Amino acid sequence: MNKKNNWKEVWWRLLQHGVVGAGGHGWPMKRGTACPCGWQHSAASPRATQALQLREHVFWTCTEASAIIRAIQHNLPVSVQLLPRHVWLLEQPCQTVRKELWYFLCLAALTAILRARGLVLSMLARTGVDPAVVDTRAVDLLLAALKDFAACQGSVSSFSDLGQSHPFVYARPNGSLAVSLQLPP
Repeated sequence: MNKKNNWKEVWWRLLQHGVVGAGGHGWPMKRGTACPCGWQHSAASPRATQALQLREHVFWTCTEASAIIRAIQHNLPVSVQLLPRHVWLLEQPCQTVRKELWYFLCLAALTAILRARGLVLSMLARTGVDPAVVDTRAVDLLLAALKDFAACQGSVSSFSDLGQSHPFVYARPNGSLAVSLQLPP
């Protein structure tokens, strides 16, 4: 799979959000403060539990994360329930998604979540946070990552046999890839 290594940093950050004392490279909240969305870890919980709560919040339930997760879920078969383990551990939720493409989609989703989180924090510092803007920008980051992936593959790739029914990316007749991500209403 053709992709730059700097996209893979997200797994390191995912790990950092769950390790007590790791600091998360500036992403976790300071003690006693809440996320811009209003979430705050349980003060009564042990520090190890708080780290796990933070990881779940940042990468799954926070506003920008849930917008991206909803977009992915919307493109999966109705019978499939997307779980954190599918995205965090690269487990295919169903056989309709090519395994190698699922790997990249997870990488793109997690990276988009972190980048959207950075946008939220910068918006908060300037003007306040508008949830509708956060949702749109988060999904735009996921779309941009998928388009970048499609562009990097070229016309001769291992994905040139993806049909138009594939939920996220498909191969055009010339072999190049196009994004087919459908956005939820």
